[in-house]
Amino acid sequence: MGLSAATLRNTMADLEELGYLTHPHTSAGRIPTEQGYRVYVDSLMTDQKLSRREKQFIRDGYTSPTRDFEEIMEQTSKILSAISHHIGVVLSPELHESILRRIELISIDSEHILAVLLMASGAVKNQVVPIPKNLSDNELYRINQILNEKLAGLPLKQIRQISQDPAKLKAVFDQRLSAPIVTVARNTFALEQETHVYIDGTANFFSQPEFEEIQKIESLFRVLEQKKQVADLLSTQQEPLGTQVLIGTENGCEGMEMCSIVRSNYRVRGNQFGTIGVIGPTRMAYPRIVSIVNFTSQTISELFEESP
Repeated sequence: MGLSAATLRNTMADLEELGYLTHPHTSAGRIPTEQGYRVYVDSLMTDQKLSRREKQFIRDGYTSPTRDFEEIMEQTSKILSAISHHIGVVLSPELHESILRRIELISIDSEHILAVLLMASGAVKNQVVPIPKNLSDNELYRINQILNEKLAGLPLKQIRQISQDPAKLKAVFDQRLSAPIVTVARNTFALEQETHVYIDGTANFFSQPEFEEIQKIESLFRVLEQKKQVADLLSTQQEPLGTQVLIGTENGCEGMEMCSIVRSNYRVRGNQFGTIGVIGPTRMAYPRIVSIVNFTSQTISELFEESP
């Protein structure tokens, strides 16, 4: 760079005084602070294109011809972990935003059925549902037909509202409304808002020097065990805004202060969105991780658009 050692020392001292660098301890060299990393990510970082080999590695992870929704979610977390050497995380679209493609009601015993909800995204939700006693197989088959005829193609959020409101049920089902239909519909669609989280690569953090102290790795793992907390970390809570980088305490989660998160949305047929991300130490290679997350989100969005 054509600079003297004295100039470099003075510049480093100035950057430390401004809050961009810090000393971990007295005898250590300087490292960036969160403020320093933020300036780098926002103003100094340049795009880094993935190599053809890296892109092919990501594509090859989705070679299964079935393209099952759960399989794509699980495989994505594994791909992100393997290629980044950090933690790969995938957040499915919220269940209540999913579009119902079809429902299948399967008899279990005289008082229970298995309701299988097939979503337009490819996701499947199974649950055991109580039914009126002595409901015949013919009646169950007929209720199954009517529910598909009247509710298929609607978001689960709307179906739940309909199923829990007698007036709305009557408006939708008209003269076909009967006590068994009311009971089956109400019990089947009394769904909680639900989001699935897929995580892979937590063992990668054992090789990171920041987490050599057992207390630090324990606090991180406690967070990762709480799927709700991980979902909150990844969720954008709004329409997609492209790839975002959360550095250290910006993620607002106790135990994750030494970590950064790179996250981006993916699209599932139409206006349903999920989120993928990589969790790594704050000193992660941001240009490369951003490119990995970008390319992976584009790849799975294309997969879902191609799926029948």
